[in-house]
Amino acid sequence: MAARPTEEPPFVDSTAALASLYQAPLAEFVARRTALVSQLKRSGHKDVAARMAAAPKPSRAAYLVNQVYWQARATYDAVLEAGTTARAAQQARLLGDASTDLAETLRRRDEAIRAATSEATRIASRDGQAASGAAEAQVRASFEALAAHGLESRLTHGHLVADVDLPGLAAFAGLILPATPPPTTVRRFEVVSRRPAPEVPAEPTAEPDPLVAQAEALVSDLEQRRASAVERLAELERGAVAARAVATAAEQAALEAARAAEEARQAVSRAEATQAAVAEDLARVTEHLDEARRAWERLTSTGPSRPDPTTPAPTRPRARRPSPRPSRQ
Repeated sequence: MAARPTEEPPFVDSTAALASLYQAPLAEFVARRTALVSQLKRSGHKDVAARMAAAPKPSRAAYLVNQVYWQARATYDAVLEAGTTARAAQQARLLGDASTDLAETLRRRDEAIRAATSEATRIASRDGQAASGAAEAQVRASFEALAAHGLESRLTHGHLVADVDLPGLAAFAGLILPATPPPTTVRRFEVVSRRPAPEVPAEPTAEPDPLVAQAEALVSDLEQRRASAVERLAELERGAVAARAVATAAEQAALEAARAAEEARQAVSRAEATQAAVAEDLARVTEHLDEARRAWERLTSTGPSRPDPTTPAPTRPRARRPSPRPSRQ
């Protein structure tokens, strides 16, 4: 009886499984990797499970760069394309092509980097874990390195686990000037009757140094970035000056308002004190008036022969005294 062939494990797409792992939330990476490895082992794919178990967890910045690749592919590819175009423009400038607008090309590359960085921070905010200033700087540095690599890079896009480093010297091979062709051989004509003139060796044409070409390209790039940074710094300084002026005006207005409020409180206190004194005087005068009315009523209640206390009494004429008689001597 023939032996029953061993059943082969079902096909598994390891590429799709790894992609789903790096698209999952960063906090769930370890748990999902463990579950995926266990599932692969149970299905008989031990070799694939081993590769999945070795998949490293990305850093926070690398995770955000990966999410731009998975969720905003056009923005991610624009960085690579702009970086490739910028490197081609630098090579054309080194070859003497003055028509190449290197500044505009570098500006478009920087805009693509800024757009990708903004997309990464938006994804972080949407997930409820806003990127810190340090993480945002790392994301921007990674996109700058991706632009330097360009479309010809062999990076594992979407599966980055750490910050992307700038390319080495080999990546700048396209910026090296081509070797100058050897000078054409000049035929010498000799005169028989005269001694041939000594041959002067032609000066060898110096080939451009690849390191010099690379340095020139980097210097041009850094000058453009420095100009952008200086302009941005000046803009921020102008904004700070305006903000300080507004703050000073607000503080002065607050001081004047506090002074006016204090004066108003003092005026209210004085008015309340005066009101209390006037009320006290009014009560005292009212009491005297009531007493005078009661006295007048007592005087007028005894009969009509009583004179009116308000009418003055008539005055009587005084009697004349007799003048003294003169004495006799």
